[in-house]
Amino acid sequence: MYCSSSEVWKHLGKDAYTKIRTEIVGTSSTTASTNYELDHDNVITSSVILYTNSSTLTSSAYSLNLDDGNIIGLTGAASGSVLTADYDYGDLPDSIISQMIDSSDALLENETGRTFETASTTEYLNVDYRQKVFFLKYYPVLTLSSVERNTSVQTAAPNWETLTAGHGEDYITSSADNITGRIRFIDSFPSQGEDMLKVKYSYGYVTTPHLVKELSILLTLRQLAHSSVYKSIVKGYDNFTPVRLNEINERIEELKRTLKKQSIELV
Repeated sequence: MYCSSSEVWKHLGKDAYTKIRTEIVGTSSTTASTNYELDHDNVITSSVILYTNSSTLTSSAYSLNLDDGNIIGLTGAASGSVLTADYDYGDLPDSIISQMIDSSDALLENETGRTFETASTTEYLNVDYRQKVFFLKYYPVLTLSSVERNTSVQTAAPNWETLTAGHGEDYITSSADNITGRIRFIDSFPSQGEDMLKVKYSYGYVTTPHLVKELSILLTLRQLAHSSVYKSIVKGYDNFTPVRLNEINERIEELKRTLKKQSIELV
């Protein structure tokens, strides 16, 4: 996911969800694995902090059912410790918000023609007559594992020759080239034809760019604002007026145009 449900709720405004602090959950027992129930369901992801006698418990000591507000399989708490919790909850299950984010992220990638996570691929490139510069489908490039050229005639089985990067070698790529997925040949030029180059590389972003995160949030907010379940919950205090939705739509289109650009230094 390019954003989290907690980020979506925060963009809805402080009145859209409720903060609970220092709720007494119970007392830890000698049982190796114990379950507890919070006072509220529809807990927002990443908002839960559990304490034993005011000391923070590591999140690896338990799991959560956010929709039902359950703490599951708590271990590592001293027997007889008072358990308290801080958390936020809303009027929609976290699973529904997560589904909307997944849908928004799929739309984001489809309309920008790009992915902004880390992935690896093998790409075959066609070669035009005397072509020396090539652009990969996905960018920015994180690691260029190998570039190979087919030395066989097209009617024969491919014979892949691994080429060498660097000045005085076969091709050049620099940090600037990686931004746009560019490969520049200086020697051992590939022959003209289809699928004459084979490139193995990883691409994307280790950390989600802030503009991508913003677009994911806005697409989810728009989807949420139009959902019947949201409208039935907010009743008379819906902050998404037509003017607000128009602003969201305009920003969405602006972000999509930016993220489609070949030059992505603004991301």
